[in-house]
Amino acid sequence: MFSTIKRQNQTSNENDIEIKEISDALFIENEKLIVHYDKPLGTGVCSAVYRGFLSGLAPLAKLSSLVETQKFRDCEVAVKHALHFGEHEVEQLLREIEAMRILEYDRNIISMLGWRMINDKPAIVFELAQEDLLRYVKMQKLKDRKEIPFKTIISILWQIAKGMEFIASKNIVHRDLAARNVLLTNDFQAKISDFGLAVINNPDIKETTLVKKFPIRWMSIEAIAEKLFSEKSDIWAFGVLMFEVFSLGQDPYVGIETRQILRFLRSGERLSRPELATNEMYEMMRRCWEESLETRPKFEKLVAKLHDVLEGESGYSKYYEELELSQEQEGSGPFNANNSEAIEVLDDDSL
Repeated sequence: MFSTIKRQNQTSNENDIEIKEISDALFIENEKLIVHYDKPLGTGVCSAVYRGFLSGLAPLAKLSSLVETQKFRDCEVAVKHALHFGEHEVEQLLREIEAMRILEYDRNIISMLGWRMINDKPAIVFELAQEDLLRYVKMQKLKDRKEIPFKTIISILWQIAKGMEFIASKNIVHRDLAARNVLLTNDFQAKISDFGLAVINNPDIKETTLVKKFPIRWMSIEAIAEKLFSEKSDIWAFGVLMFEVFSLGQDPYVGIETRQILRFLRSGERLSRPELATNEMYEMMRRCWEESLETRPKFEKLVAKLHDVLEGESGYSKYYEELELSQEQEGSGPFNANNSEAIEVLDDDSL
């Protein structure tokens, strides 16, 4: 298995041993994994996800000394199977494996239990979650406003901030934080997923070479213009995720062409307040979108703020009252349908 990766990725000798150790330790024997190809959970451009079953103790549980990981035994799993195995897929695979190895376990991060090769293509095995946050908030459109569970939504945002605080503490920059990449369990535990673009062990990364496709509409000014990524660029993306949530799944910057986004942001313009966000929630978003990195909050501060909001709720009544007041003060903006792509090409011609 490792030799296949090495041929595809042409890894240097100094990296060979470390990558081999990681891949071997997380390897799942063929007889331990059953993939139910008749039970797809989702399909993307580069991969498809299927329901599966893992027999015995997961490699993660063998590697980890944490009690929480020992539950991953004889369990249903999600199997992310690459549709292609080119250079881009190899890079994303190695980034994801390395990030997951460092993170090990956190209740607000999806756990990678192991991986193997299936039909000469990599398959990564994760703990099973029920749906993604983007789909969940879009489903809220079908409800009357008084039925939308704002306390649950704020709890989900608080959990995401906690997970991102943990990720930042490990000097990992996610670089693809969006509602589509947050998974939810049946009891509404939020779990951050998809570390294929993650950068590790450097808190302020400026890359001279960049993978071709990045989520521009979730990226900060310095990430688009200078290819500079840090916790503060993930903070910006968290603000955009909040916009997605309170707009019930609207794409950011609808009506603005990709190449115009940087100019739009540099002029001081920002996403408008979503209809279902209170002034307090929108102010939090605006803080995430400060042009100066120094004035953006850290995840630690967002966790504390969202916890205060969550603890201050009495049912949903207080949130509804604040929402009505916000709309009286500012009015409601139009609700737009989704019409933009989540992932777009990032190159000089786009700017």
